[in-house]
Amino acid sequence: MALQHLAICLSWLWFGHAMARAGTMRAAVVVNRSWDFKFHLEKIAVMDLEIPSPGRGEVLVRVYASNINPVDHKIVELAGWSWTYPHKLGYDVAGVVQSVGVGCTRLKVGDRVWGEATSLMEAPTTAGTYAQYAVVSESILGVKPESISMLEAGAMPMVALTGLESLTWAAGGSQFGKNATVLVLGGSGGTGHMGIQLAKAMGASWIITTCSETHVDFVRQLGADQVIDYHKQNYYDVLLPESVDVVYDCVGLNGTGDHAFNIIKKHGSFVTLLQGAKASISTRLQRPDVHEYAPNCVGTCSQHQRIDTVASFVKEGKLTVHIDQVFGLEDIVKAFNQSLAGHTTGKVALQILGNESEILV
Repeated sequence: MALQHLAICLSWLWFGHAMARAGTMRAAVVVNRSWDFKFHLEKIAVMDLEIPSPGRGEVLVRVYASNINPVDHKIVELAGWSWTYPHKLGYDVAGVVQSVGVGCTRLKVGDRVWGEATSLMEAPTTAGTYAQYAVVSESILGVKPESISMLEAGAMPMVALTGLESLTWAAGGSQFGKNATVLVLGGSGGTGHMGIQLAKAMGASWIITTCSETHVDFVRQLGADQVIDYHKQNYYDVLLPESVDVVYDCVGLNGTGDHAFNIIKKHGSFVTLLQGAKASISTRLQRPDVHEYAPNCVGTCSQHQRIDTVASFVKEGKLTVHIDQVFGLEDIVKAFNQSLAGHTTGKVALQILGNESEILV
């Protein structure tokens, strides 16, 4: 078995260096424009493209892992009309720095890095991290914690940074106040399972979440104190009016804010991942004391200082990622299919380079 792993590692290493010498790489792309402005799986393909070169303030990363986030297909619908094609996809990245552009001072060749490539320049176009090599802004990259694998590091950035942004805003700082109660809607999903752990790490004293019966043990292990099976009960029927300080909505169904506002304490907060889930005007007029936020994790949200904060939670053992399924780059369509189907426990990971070969880099 050891010889088999060594053979796999050597083959990956040889393949990567061969591709680098040839100046090409494998990358997942949208092949051409959709005139109905929708995401179509049949337009996703993996092809040979030139390895990009880093510009000023940019870093070329040899990508080991990434993952599928909902925004990775929604961005096609939102901004795809303005792209040139074929167009590379992917935001999250974990890998090794291969070269650095002019003006880079923090990172050096050989650093093992991770991050969410959504600087203001990258967010509308994607950084193309579903590829063997990707050029990303140095500003978004942090040094990967040694305690987690490349596969785990590639699966975590966007969901962790979104949770950090959301809960830091709700807490009014890095820690919740005394006896804070936080409700995480959709606690078994990618963003939700990060939210439970981050709320706990930030000092929330009582964490409630919703999930199906099959995931109750999972969310309790993450730190949930109370679990509501959404198949059997509505959280807004179970919880008392004005009993929760913060609702972190990781599902995003339309009308969620209208239900959530009633259970939020005076001057509490409602945070949701989608604009459509925000409270109606009439609800906001009835509860003007409730603060509401729908974060877009771009720009400062994904800066290296933020991913370094996430890294500190990881190092302290307060934050882990659960990987539901792993797909290779050539199976990118299957990975999207799995993500789009919903009901994933944790994350759908994308393994670009065999994880075992990390020790040989």
